Amino acid sequence: MDKYDARILSTLQQDGRISWSRLADKVSLSASACQRRVEALVDRGIIENFTVNLNEDALGHHVKAFVAVNIDRQNTNLAQDFRRRVIEHPQVQACHMISGGIDFMLEVVADDLDAFGNFIDGDLLSMPAVKDASSSIVLKVVKPKETMIK
Repeated sequence: MDKYDARILSTLQQDGRISWSRLADKVSLSASACQRRVEALVDRGIIENFTVNLNEDALGHHVKAFVAVNIDRQNTNLAQDFRRRVIEHPQVQACHMISGGIDFMLEVVADDLDAFGNFIDGDLLSMPAVKDASSSIVLKVVKPKETMIK
């Protein structure tokens, strides 16, 4: 990956809908060269997909939280059931299996605190594999997710 690829990636992260000609102007290449480079970045797996960032507040999701979860990993059927249910749950935006004293870290959204409490008590803690869960409510996003480009 050279400086042009890095510029292309940085520009696409800011505006994934940018036209080839505007992208070309920003990175000092031709539009066709930009298109070929983007296609090559996709083929190499550097760009996985193009997506839309949604405004959670505008969607009515006024609560975001990170939930640390410990599960019973000795029972593989229960552990698989936990993963399946978390993947399918609409309030869970991301689930990471992590090292250390916590098994999974969930990123969860909810319309309000009552809905979040219902998720914790009614959904998460009722899963047979879940031994313990603790949550931290996001008060403010100081720096949004951004991928580092070398």
